[in-house]
Amino acid sequence: MGFFKDIANAFGSATGTPDSALLQTGLLGRGEITGFTASGMTVQVGNSLVERKCDMTVTVYLDATAPFQAAISQRVPEVYIPQLASGSAVVAVRVDPNDQTRVALDLTTPVPEITMPATQGHDSAAWVLANGTPITVVLVAFSKIGVKSAAGDEVYALTLTVATGVPTPYQIQVGNGVPATALPLLYPGSKLHARLGDSPNAVAVDWAAGAVAA
Repeated sequence: MGFFKDIANAFGSATGTPDSALLQTGLLGRGEITGFTASGMTVQVGNSLVERKCDMTVTVYLDATAPFQAAISQRVPEVYIPQLASGSAVVAVRVDPNDQTRVALDLTTPVPEITMPATQGHDSAAWVLANGTPITVVLVAFSKIGVKSAAGDEVYALTLTVATGVPTPYQIQVGNGVPATALPLLYPGSKLHARLGDSPNAVAVDWAAGAVAA
């Protein structure tokens, strides 16, 4: 039986068939598709949707785990391809708890909200807020990303113009946890206090300091 099972697994891998056991028992996570290539291989079983084998690079988020990159080769219904190839697709994924290289898209399950792990040292927002250089930023755009910080705050993708406290203003995109009390400060053009860490992208908004006085 082992020989025939190996043959079946090899055939499934070659055709992009997702591992059924992985889909049933794998850890549920959030996957952001950052790279997508559709192959010429298609499969249709009976009257089901035509599926095409696709190769994807995915940033995977699991609860209390640092994000990691995974490569997925899997058949997906062709009707989903425009969405998956959009460059901003977010899908549910299943991850082998014993092998994080084994990841599969789970297109039948809603994308879960993930809680990020607590971080320490120079890469953490807490360190930047406590030790960074005071600056001011202007909020250009913002959006939820479906992730919560270790403190339980909703994390937003923020497009910011670093306006003062640096030699030359510049624009960056960062992810910051936003406490519920700071939500009134989220609007385009909002001028905010922030801190700058060791690199130009190490920016943490100081929500507790409120808006910059006019």
